[in-house]
Amino acid sequence: MITWPRMQNVLLGIAAFLMLSLFWSEMCYTVTDEGVRYSIKFTEHLQFLVLTFITVALAVAAIFYRSQYILQVRVCIIEMLILLGFQIWLLVAFLRLKSVYTFTVSTLFPLVSIILIVLAVRYSWKDATVAIARDFSKKMGKKIKK
Repeated sequence: MITWPRMQNVLLGIAAFLMLSLFWSEMCYTVTDEGVRYSIKFTEHLQFLVLTFITVALAVAAIFYRSQYILQVRVCIIEMLILLGFQIWLLVAFLRLKSVYTFTVSTLFPLVSIILIVLAVRYSWKDATVAIARDFSKKMGKKIKK
C-alpha cells in the first residue's frame, strides 16, 4: 500500500502525472493563413514517446521505493538526468521550429518535473538521515547497556 502522507510521494506523484499528461498533449502548433490548425503531439515522435514512458515509469517506481530512501534518491537522480536530456531535446526542437510553430506550455513539463523531483529528493534524504540516525542510536544504546 502506498503511503501518500509522505511529501516526497506526493511530489513524485505530481511529477508522474505531469509527464503522463504528455501522452495526450500537443508539443507545438501552427495556424495557416486559411485558419487551419496543424499540431505536433509528443507521441508522434518516437524519441519523445520513449522518454515520456521512461520518466513516468521511473517516477512510479520511485514512489514504490518509499521505505528504501537511498534507493528512492538514486532513482530520482536518474530520472532527473533523463528529464534534463528530454528538456534539452525539446529546446533543440524549439530552436529548429520556432519560426514556423508555436510551442505549448506542456513543453515545460519536464522542467517542472525536475523541480518537483529535486524537492522530493530533499524530503527523501531528510527521511533517510532520520532513519539512519535512529538506527545508529538504537545500536549505540544496545552497546552501552551491555
